[in-house]
Amino acid sequence: MNTINLGNFRLDFQPHFIKLKINEGYHFDARAFTQCQTLKTEIYGNLKIGLLLSNDVEADYSIDPLFLVKYRETMERHFQWIIIVSNRKPDFMNYKYISRLTSIPCKFVRNYKSLDQDSCIAS
Repeated sequence: MNTINLGNFRLDFQPHFIKLKINEGYHFDARAFTQCQTLKTEIYGNLKIGLLLSNDVEADYSIDPLFLVKYRETMERHFQWIIIVSNRKPDFMNYKYISRLTSIPCKFVRNYKSLDQDSCIAS
């Protein structure tokens, strides 16, 4: 696994998906999305892959779902699915925004054990 830490967030690159973990105290917004998208394109090209968003149990950060409005077409062109792993209510609300603002299949789980072994992550 190759990991890049950009200060505000870390990206772990897997063969078929990116794991995005926002670092403690930071905010994921349009600027952060642009950085993430640039790296995704450099590594995977135009291949549609998955995006796994996760957090630490005691994390204090936020995701600004408005970047989905501005970059919706880009997201839909480059991402096959989005899974958010969290046990926090604000993250569930972010999931609700994400799932409403995009046609990308989205899933919310409370922990990694909730992910089905036959899910798209395993492919």
